[in-house]
Amino acid sequence: MNLICPSKKNFSEKVQLKFNKLINCNFLDITQDKFNKIFYKYKIFLLRFNTTLPYIKNSKIKYILSPTTGINHIDKRYFNDKNIKIITLRNKVSFLRNINATSEFTILLILLTLRNQLNFKSKKSFHEEINNKDVGIIGLGRIGIKVAKIVKSFGANVKYYDIKKIKQKKYKYLKLSKLLRYSDILTIHIPLSEENKNFIDKKKLNKMKKNAVLINTSRGEIINENHLVKHIKKNKNFKYSTDVLQHENTSKLSKVLILSKKNKNIFVSPHIAGMTKESVEATDNFIYLNFLKSFKNEKKS
Repeated sequence: MNLICPSKKNFSEKVQLKFNKLINCNFLDITQDKFNKIFYKYKIFLLRFNTTLPYIKNSKIKYILSPTTGINHIDKRYFNDKNIKIITLRNKVSFLRNINATSEFTILLILLTLRNQLNFKSKKSFHEEINNKDVGIIGLGRIGIKVAKIVKSFGANVKYYDIKKIKQKKYKYLKLSKLLRYSDILTIHIPLSEENKNFIDKKKLNKMKKNAVLINTSRGEIINENHLVKHIKKNKNFKYSTDVLQHENTSKLSKVLILSKKNKNIFVSPHIAGMTKESVEATDNFIYLNFLKSFKNEKKS
């Protein structure tokens, strides 16, 4: 079987060597358009979020490997094909508890935003601290709980909303409408699903403080960008920092990205929250080991 990885630079070199010793591999750095022209020749795919796997009916695909928790870059129809084994990080809770990259990056975005360093050009004399800020966390999962712990250590007052109350005593649960009104800083840590698309919309934005800080290291589609852009234009002290956008991996430009070019209260990083050396090596190796186990079992049968 042959493997293709269209974004070599985004994967651990150590893990690439492991794959190369096991099977025939083609590690490349190519565009989505180039990938679309050649991908049908391969049976195994090693992908991150920066490459979308198009759908082919009755394909010869055997494995889709992706060291990501988000799976919106993989066509949903592949998940219904019983002949394809899909290995990702989705729901791998015990393993992911030791991955800190995204929670650390969330703190970085909060600090940069409060210090007015979004574009590293601020001449303002006085900035703000996390201390005594009211921080709201949407989604108290593995990332949300780490963010809560860190901002609390800075002296923040932390409350959260989740679809169900989490069994813990450190952070108070609030209904979503109350959390929106309460928060000086609101940070989002929920997975992308059909229910969560456009989760933050006009109605919810209007409940937030006029000078609130909104942080997104989850997925771009969770926020209705049309509503957000209008809200930012109307509220000059509202700030938004994000690592994710709508329309990633497409030719369509995000409205938030366009506005960020001329609005100092918006900061966009290129989906790098999880891309630390430690995180990439650990997650790539986890996918490799799970693939190796499945591959060996398949050869035995």
